[in-house]
Amino acid sequence: MKIFLISNMYPSDEYPNYGIFVKNTEEILKSEGWTVEKAVLYKSHSKLSKLLSYILYYLRIIIKGFFGKYDAIYVHYASHNSYPLIILKSLKKSSEIFTNVHGSDVVPEVQSQEKHQKYVKKLLHLSTIIITPSNYYKNLVAEKYQVDIEKIRVFPSGGVNKNIFHQKENRQNVFADLNLSNNYKYVGFVGRLDVGKGWDIVLPAVKKIKDLGHFQGRKLIVVGKGSQQKDYETLVEDLHLQDDIIYFPLLPQQKLSEVYNCLEVFCFPTTRKGESLGLVGLEAMACGVPVIGSKIGGLLDYIQDGENGILFEVGNDDDLKEKMIEFFSMDETKTEQMKKAALKTAERYEVEHIKPLLIKIFKGYQRSYNHVN
Repeated sequence: MKIFLISNMYPSDEYPNYGIFVKNTEEILKSEGWTVEKAVLYKSHSKLSKLLSYILYYLRIIIKGFFGKYDAIYVHYASHNSYPLIILKSLKKSSEIFTNVHGSDVVPEVQSQEKHQKYVKKLLHLSTIIITPSNYYKNLVAEKYQVDIEKIRVFPSGGVNKNIFHQKENRQNVFADLNLSNNYKYVGFVGRLDVGKGWDIVLPAVKKIKDLGHFQGRKLIVVGKGSQQKDYETLVEDLHLQDDIIYFPLLPQQKLSEVYNCLEVFCFPTTRKGESLGLVGLEAMACGVPVIGSKIGGLLDYIQDGENGILFEVGNDDDLKEKMIEFFSMDETKTEQMKKAALKTAERYEVEHIKPLLIKIFKGYQRSYNHVN
């Protein structure tokens, strides 16, 4: 089978986690012996560079898609890729498009993203198969765009790589590698410092916990960068949390795994209705870390309240504060049970476990394709 992979997000040496799940899906397809050619974009630094990159990228999609002989065109992100694919489909009606939707594809986070919606809808109706990261997102897509739910498949965004995300045998070495003191317990937040990611929920919650005297002997680890970097830094200063936070910018996956292995609990305070899965929560669980997460989006697919983590009300830092204090107050037996349950949950999303789901999606189509042709 020959597949044309398209994505406007793809990892680079400088941004190793940018669209890493796209690369993971590519590796799964290649492992089946299939040929994968691709047109992808890497993260740009300037607006001009980004504009030029998109122009060349769109031309590459149309030209390769028109002249190439592919069994399937597999695209990640409907919004920014809808324009060239709609054109391609009009020029070459035999194009079989598999569209993998994510996040703001379906639930725009800012006003400027709304303009893509009519084209997203058109692309989804032109697509042979639609792939969503969670059952929550599957139902959302079917309802919002009035597409046949029978052509929607669920595949959890490349899954969790257990070769990277797993419990480390020697945590002392991990603390040393990250220059962390093992005299503290650590709460973690990993995510872009952008709208909806919840960094502005976790900081006030930590401040309130600290003021109540429940954060002694603990520190918050924050990993991420983003458009709200200045706002984040200002809020940290306003809340006087400078001495309570250890900050890392973007980290490669190996280092992220080390961070997870240092945590007693992972905080996932997203407010995004477009949180189609929330892979960072599963990566934390794969390292044996329970997750305190928002009652929203794809998190509801895998966080079992009171078993492998705790759910709290979306955007409510008071409730997050209460749930964090609840977790800190648990005895060792309960927290160990949560850790084991988190590990068990992550196993269901491990790459080798979910790999057959993606292969089945393409093989199922391939059988019908061969039959027709």
